[in-house]
Order: sequence, then C-alpha cells, then structure tokens
Amino acid sequence: MHLSRVKTVIVGCLLCSLPTSVRAQGEKDKWQRVYTGEDSVIELDVSSLTFDGRILRVTFRTTLEKSESLNEDPGTKYNRRLETFEFKSIEKRYRLHDITWVDSTGKIVQSYEANAEDWKVIKWGGMMQRLFDAVGRLPPFGEWKVVDYRFGDGTPTDAQHFRTLLGTRVRLSSDRAEVGAKVCSAPAYQSKLLTDKEFFRELGISLESIGIKTDQADTIAVKCDANDWAPPQSLLVKLPEGGMLMLWKGIFLELKKER
Repeated sequence: MHLSRVKTVIVGCLLCSLPTSVRAQGEKDKWQRVYTGEDSVIELDVSSLTFDGRILRVTFRTTLEKSESLNEDPGTKYNRRLETFEFKSIEKRYRLHDITWVDSTGKIVQSYEANAEDWKVIKWGGMMQRLFDAVGRLPPFGEWKVVDYRFGDGTPTDAQHFRTLLGTRVRLSSDRAEVGAKVCSAPAYQSKLLTDKEFFRELGISLESIGIKTDQADTIAVKCDANDWAPPQSLLVKLPEGGMLMLWKGIFLELKKER
C-alpha cells in the first residue's frame, strides 16, 4: 500500500486531566473488543462509524502486549495503532484511510494518511472480514422494532391510523434496508450532524418538537433508488438514550434495537 509522507506529531494525552473513573467509563463505552490474539487485542470505536453514500468509515484500535519500534525510526516505540478504514460494502472492498501510532504514555508518535485509490478485496475468512462483520453489528445496523411514533407539527386528526405501524420490524444493513414489507436492496447512507437550525431548515420542524432536547443531533439520511421502497429517502435520528427515530411517510417512528 502506498502511503503519503510521514507526519510526525508529539502531543500530550488530553484525557489525563480527567478523573480515573470517568476516563475508564468513557473508554468502556467507546471501545468494543472484536479480536483477541496471543500478543494483541483489536477493538472497534463504536462512535466512529460514519457514512458517505455507499462508503463506510470506522476506526479500530490495536493494542500490543509489548511495545514495538517504528520501521522508519527504530528508536521510537509504540504499543497502540489507531487505524481508520473505509469499506465499500456492496463491492466488499476496503482501504486504509489513515493510521496513527501511540506510545505507552498516550502520545501520538507518528501518523500516516493513505493513498485514496488503494482499494483491496475483503478476503473470505480473513481478518478484514472479521472487522467488517463487527461494523455490521453497530447502530444503525441491526434489527429494530417500532415501539412508538412522533409528530413534529402537531397530532393529525387521523393519528389512530398510525397505530398500525406499532410492532413493525425494521432491518438495516450495509446492503439492504427493510421497513415491514418494503425492501431496498442497495441503500445509500449519508451521515449528517445537524444543528437545530439546520434541522428546521431541512424539515420545517425543530428537534424539540420530536422530543430531542439537545441543540444538535446525529442523523443518517437513507436513500433508495430501487425496489419498492417508499418514500425514496428517509432520515434516521440517533436518540441520546440509545434508540433511534426514523422518518417514514411523514412521521417519526421510534425504534428499539432488537439485535
């Protein structure tokens, strides 16, 4: 893999000033173990998943049992690698986006940005398939159930009609999306962090009107140009408590993760 020139940065660990218990809890929530080897552990940053059309981007952390030397600078040691990969889910390809080496004190000792054209095939049964499969279990992927619904512009007179949607199964994956009997075989996802003003500009309603008290929200646009998916574009809104809202036919479905 051809990499751009080395960019070496030495910085302090920003988390050192936080109480130990707070840092430990944050680390536990942030990282999910996906592989344990004899001399290393690989974890997935559960909050790092973002989308750009049909390309997924996510960060993994490899922690070594013993520190190793950098190839370009044998005198510099590291014991962790932070690697951000991009995946073309439908084509089953991947590429390295960037990589950072961190020493035992938490300092970044070196980082690379990778060649943007270097896509590789995910080999069946290999490590990259294991990592890709782990990404497929992160929200918004998985099986969900509609447990409630919300209206952003007041309750319509036919609100009772929407009760039939309760219990509807919603299944989302990198190459397929289902809402009840409606299926999209090649969805495109787009991550967006929307402020309340941006949310109002796009949808004509405020975040507060759908029960979100913060002034911004993580959203994912879901677009489908094939099959019988209707409407052709939806919007997922992450909820602070771990659930998710899905804009569907003019209302927001409240989703609860099943698995």
